[in-house]
Amino acid sequence: MYKYGFSNLDRRIWYLGVTRFIRSMGRVSSFIFLPLIFVNIYGVSFLSTGILMGFAVLLMSVIQYYSGKWTDRIGRRVFLIIIPFPVALIYFLLFYFVFLNLSYFLVVLVWYLSIVINAIQYPAIQASVADITSEFERLSAYTLIRIMTNVGAAAGPFIGAVLSQYNFSYVFLFASIASFIEGVILLKYFKETYFPENEDHVSFSLKILRENRFFLFFITVGLILGFALRQNGPALTLYAFNIKNLPIIDIGYIYSLNGILVIVLQMPILKMMSKYNTPVFWRAISSLIYAAGFFILSFSSILFSLLIVMTVFTIGEDFMAPTTQTIITMISPSNLRGTYIGTYNLLTSIGRFLGSIIGLYYLYVFKSIPYVFWIAIALLTAVSGSFYFYLNPYFKKIKNKN
Repeated sequence: MYKYGFSNLDRRIWYLGVTRFIRSMGRVSSFIFLPLIFVNIYGVSFLSTGILMGFAVLLMSVIQYYSGKWTDRIGRRVFLIIIPFPVALIYFLLFYFVFLNLSYFLVVLVWYLSIVINAIQYPAIQASVADITSEFERLSAYTLIRIMTNVGAAAGPFIGAVLSQYNFSYVFLFASIASFIEGVILLKYFKETYFPENEDHVSFSLKILRENRFFLFFITVGLILGFALRQNGPALTLYAFNIKNLPIIDIGYIYSLNGILVIVLQMPILKMMSKYNTPVFWRAISSLIYAAGFFILSFSSILFSLLIVMTVFTIGEDFMAPTTQTIITMISPSNLRGTYIGTYNLLTSIGRFLGSIIGLYYLYVFKSIPYVFWIAIALLTAVSGSFYFYLNPYFKKIKNKN
């Protein structure tokens, strides 16, 4: 049984939550509108945009893998307090370059640099939560972080859409300011959660994947699912704006709805998840809900129907998002949590990488009959859900042993 509620959580969880709110408010809109900048300002094709986004996913995951290993060796705080300040500078440069319509290659280069710097911080955030919670509190703690993140994700896309009507570059200026504020808060208030000198150092190798079969299978299913779920990002944005010709403000409404619904629905869903079965079971359920969303998307072409699609996606996301780190940190030793998180992100990034490239390519190929593309993605997502149902009994055995 998992503990439901936030009242007894360590204060540092709340600091992480507040800064995740600020971070997502600034950065989410930059990720949402970047494909539109590439396609509509610089004239980049769907396929080339997919390749750029795909390699960004791989680069991010490689950095997260090594960052995860280093956070297990030197602690979490240093990654949390240093990263936001160079990120703020990088986003300011992106604002400057896009505002002046400078070289496309220069914009891509600086954006990739932002991917590298951002990725360094991620494993430290996720591992910090596990450090200061029991396994019974962890689902609630990750849910709190997620809710705070989505408060920002609700405001960010709408603010970004409003700013984009004046100039797309203002999205990056807003992200720069938010990143600086995030850094100031973490530097002043966040204390270390993990002291590696108190732990025996254990090296991670692929041998662990052979010995921990559940982790290997969990990664494999995550790779397949990552391919499918990648389509509710850049593909959905370009589908709405470039294929169905929705105005830019409608893109903001669609993604802001996601954040609002997380705030409204996440706690009731957490309560249900806390009382019944395991996080792996709920990942299976969420995959089927996502599949339903992609199926509805196959015949959606106006704002109202796309808002319904986003509602379904968000319900699926609410079941899935808190489970990933909960599962990984429950099957990993405390001195390898960051490494396990980084490894999962690295290997499943192959699916997201292929999803970016193949997804945008086939979305363009089937742009006159896009329902074929979305139905195929729906079927693949449903298959992933069936695999999670298969894995659930094995997770129960691991949990009972621990």
